[in-house]
Order: sequence, then structure tokens, then C-alpha cells
Amino acid sequence: MKYRIDWKLAGLKENPFTISPPTDSEQAIWAGLNVIKDEFYSVFKETKGSAPTQVVLCRGDFGGGKTHASLFFSSKKNIPDTSPSVQDIEIFRVQTPTGTKDPVRDFYLDIMEQIGLEKIGEMVNKTVGSVGPDVFKRTLRQKMVSGDFVNALLELGNSPLYPTHNPLLSPYFLGNCSNTELRKLGLNRNIEKTQDYFRVLAGVFQCFIGLSESNDVAEHNRFCLWIDEMENFIYFTPPQYRPFGQGLRELVDRLPYFFTLFMNFTLTAPEGYEEIELILGGYLTDRITQDIFFNEMKNQEEMMRYVSDVLSNYRTPEEPKTPYSPFTEEALGTLMANLQQRTPRNINKRCHRVLMIAFEKGIFEKGKDPAITLDFIREMDQEELDKEIG
Repeated sequence: MKYRIDWKLAGLKENPFTISPPTDSEQAIWAGLNVIKDEFYSVFKETKGSAPTQVVLCRGDFGGGKTHASLFFSSKKNIPDTSPSVQDIEIFRVQTPTGTKDPVRDFYLDIMEQIGLEKIGEMVNKTVGSVGPDVFKRTLRQKMVSGDFVNALLELGNSPLYPTHNPLLSPYFLGNCSNTELRKLGLNRNIEKTQDYFRVLAGVFQCFIGLSESNDVAEHNRFCLWIDEMENFIYFTPPQYRPFGQGLRELVDRLPYFFTLFMNFTLTAPEGYEEIELILGGYLTDRITQDIFFNEMKNQEEMMRYVSDVLSNYRTPEEPKTPYSPFTEEALGTLMANLQQRTPRNINKRCHRVLMIAFEKGIFEKGKDPAITLDFIREMDQEELDKEIG
């Protein structure tokens, strides 16, 4: 059966109940979940206004909003102002590697490629220009241990025409150089061990943070690394995930100031925290400074507020209707009443399902306002409502 989907007929700009977050952080909206939002505001006020490193654990049910939070707060417009404040804040989102025999190396490559060697080189060049090569070498040697890694970063900063200027830098940072290529670079070793990857990342992040010896926030930037879907490590063997946890701990310890690590975990079992500790190791969980738990919405009132907030962001300007239009309040209340898991994802799925059925039955074509009434909801059986909920 063919039917027309015209969101304007429903008084909406487009589908408000998407299942996956948008790819552009500027398009992300926040709906409901005010307690969680306030917790993040508190974290980011500390992020911008203080020096010590933060380790933030974000955990909760599947579909609870953790990935969406990482996207929403990746947009600087959504981060609260504070004074005094760091000069700038950089937030890089990365997913936990899957389907790989070497998750540590893939994690390193994902970050380096996402930032881009050209941007890293520009930041190195800017940092050297600010503090001078001697301070750069001395400070970065403490972070990276190996003089070769420091010299390679310096060369990257001296190569503004990368990769034309020195084409060997790309295989050095992202691949592996032969002995002949190492000699041409004037280096003795490759980046190939677990600790090497995290030490290089520490050096790169420090360049973004800045090398001022003062802890005055106004003289530094804050670098935030947000790792999503860390529960995927349960599919790896201990020899694979233990080095990762150890590497993250080393990263945190080598960057004691102006670094924030966010870790998203979906583990819903009562022993969930024990599983997290097993993956990360107590040496990293002991460094957690904030624990944000994405609980299910507690009651119907919270769910209704969430739906109202979503709809308000997608309603067309000429539709000053009720907060729940195109639903009546009674229809929406009934729709939310027996939802098993009260997560944003499941609410989105159920509301999306009802809107599609309304389009299929031509409800919006009839010009009735609001279109989705209690009687309309009662005509649908539970199986039809939950068709998209897994």
C-alpha cells in the first residue's frame, strides 16, 4: 500500500523521532533528562574552569542517550560558559574498535586519522613558536619518554606542506617504517608497542593543551577524549583489553592537567560496574572523578516532557498547537503507559511507529487537529505498537 509522508501535514519540519543520533553535532538537540543534563553542565564547568584532569564514566541502558550526549556536547555552543575559563576546548569522539585483533593499535590510528597529521603538525608548529624548541623537547620528553617520538613530532611541525615535504612521516605515525626509512628520518625506532601508542597520543594531546608551566586556566586549552561503546571490549580476550585499560591509565597519568576522558559503557546487569572494572582494571576505575548514570525515565511525567521537548524542536512556526501536537495529551499518555523500557530510544521507536501508521491511514490528510487521538491509539494492538522495539 502506497501512502504519502508529508511532515508539514503533521505540523512538523521533519521526522522528530529518529532512532540514531545525527552525524552533525550542530544538529543535535537535548530533550528531557534534565538531571543528566545538569550533571554534564557541572562536569563542563569544571572542565573549563579548573586544571586537574577528569575521568568521567557514563553508563546505563542501551538507548539511554550516552552516544547522543557525546554528540550534543561536542558542539561548543552547548557547553556552559564559566569564568575564568580555558582558552578553548577540543572534544574528539571515537568509537571502541571492533572486529580487530589489535584494538589498541586501531584505537590509536582512529584518533590520529580523525585529528589528521596536518592539523597535528600545525599545532606542533604553533606550540614550538610559543615556547621555543628547547621547552618543547624537554616537556614532551616527559610525556612521550622516547626522544625519537619527540623528534618525529618536531619534524611534523616543520613540514607544513605535509605529506609532500617529508612523505616518510605518514608511514611513521600511521604505519611502519623500514630500517632504511628510519635512518632517513634520523630515528631509531617505530611506534609499535602498546605503551608507544599511548605515549604518542599523550604528546599530541599536550600540544593541543599547551606547554605553559603555569596551571592558570587562561593559559591553556582543554582536550577532551570521548570514547563510545566501550562495552565492546567484553568481546575481546583479556590479553587484548587489559593493555587498553593500562594504556588509558598511562594517558591519564601523563596528562594530569587540562585533559578530560569520557567513557561510555552500556552494561545493564547488576554486576555492570564489576564488568567495567574488569575491563578497565582497578588502576583506571580508581581515577574516575565523576560517574553519570543514564537511568530509565522514572515516570510518565518525565516521558511526556521528553516527547514535548522533542516536538518543540521540530514543530513548524505556524503551529502554535498543544505541547504534544500532533498527539492529544490523553493519546500520548496512553502510548507511554505500558512501555517496558523507558529510554529515549524506545520512546522514539514507539512514537515513530504511531506516526507512520497515522500517515498510512491518511489521518493527517483529514485536517483534524490534533490528529492522533486516544481512540486512534486504542485501535492499535500491542504487537503493532512494539513492532520496531527490539
